[in-house]
Amino acid sequence: MNQTELIAIIGKTRNDGLTELDLSKEDLESLPAEIGDLIDLVELDLSGNMLTELPPEIGKLTNLTRLNVRNNQLTVLPPEIGDLSNLVGLYVQSNQLASLPPQISQLTKLNRLNASHNQLTELPAEIGELSSLSWMYMASNSLEELPLELCDLTGLTDCYLQDNQLTNLPAAIGNLTGLTELHLDNNQLVEIPPAIGNLNNLKVIYLRGNKLSAIPQEIGSLTNMTWLYLGGNDLTSLPAEIGGLTGLTGLYVENNRLAKMPPEISQLTNLIWLYLDGNQLEELPDEVGELTQLIQLSLRNNRLTELSREICSLTNLVYVDLAHNKMTYLPPEMGQLTALNELHLNDNLLRALPPEIGDLSELIDCFLSNNHLTSVPGTMSNMESLERLFLSDNLLTELPSEMDDLVNREIVTMSGNPLSDGQHEHEGHTH
Repeated sequence: MNQTELIAIIGKTRNDGLTELDLSKEDLESLPAEIGDLIDLVELDLSGNMLTELPPEIGKLTNLTRLNVRNNQLTVLPPEIGDLSNLVGLYVQSNQLASLPPQISQLTKLNRLNASHNQLTELPAEIGELSSLSWMYMASNSLEELPLELCDLTGLTDCYLQDNQLTNLPAAIGNLTGLTELHLDNNQLVEIPPAIGNLNNLKVIYLRGNKLSAIPQEIGSLTNMTWLYLGGNDLTSLPAEIGGLTGLTGLYVENNRLAKMPPEISQLTNLIWLYLDGNQLEELPDEVGELTQLIQLSLRNNRLTELSREICSLTNLVYVDLAHNKMTYLPPEMGQLTALNELHLNDNLLRALPPEIGDLSELIDCFLSNNHLTSVPGTMSNMESLERLFLSDNLLTELPSEMDDLVNREIVTMSGNPLSDGQHEHEGHTH
């Protein structure tokens, strides 16, 4: 759209008294001053163009409640943006903004602000004056610290700060008592201030991919928390106070350096998802058997030597991943896990399987490759839901005749075993 056409559209919009104007994806490189004539405009969409700046006349659109200029090439916002006193939603993501103007403080009705995917290295102190702000998306910038004034936003419920360069959080973060979601993945955080324990309404916190070596004990006060993401840090332990998170349904602490789990984990009786893969765990506390609501359990890439009887008592488990451990033994009690759909036991040191494995009638996928199995029980033929059984790279010379049907249906993968001649014809079957 050229400037003549654009001015004509602006004139028609003004003359018709329209309150909405969609100029998205029109290859616009600039806006004429006439844009300021649209004083009745309530919504303006300029997304997906090639704008490098907004004219100062944009400030005349004082009835505007929603301004969308995402996916342009803006390097600055004009100070006149502060004149948009009725603005409720401001969307400036995916531009080249290096800063936000201090005049943003005048947008006292602003409820939603998205400035993600820009080049922001800091936020203006004046951001703390956005008293109506409830949703702030600042992900994928280059923020190294947050202004203390940010902690004045007591109405903020959703705060997205992932993929920045933050090394710490303001000690006053505990003032953000309205927060329900806090996203801090992929920063450079080395610690979390104890004041985090004041965020009583917090339901979800993402802290993955930071440099945390400890979690403050005050986290145990967050009784409304349902999801806690701590993967990819340097944690060697979790505080006993984590047992206070009685509403927690998902706990993700994968790829840390945990050597043990606190027995207080038993208090997380609403836990459904527990992911502890990529740690240094040699065992789990017996109290894990009290997590009776658990559906998914991942302990992949640890140092476990056996499947504990306590885990075998968690009969709601549907998914269990114990691959890449040091297990030599499976107890008969594993047959109690009758709800299991998927079981990963590959890359361990198993020499035998208990006959009770055949009781897993709901099992669909069973991974047993790369162990030291010399035989498997014929009871595995009872696993009527089985669709894939991986037995590759073991020490099997034959399979029991009861499993002929599974072999004939190409459910079993057996390559890499020293099979006798009669069994070799099936060893290439893979899925």
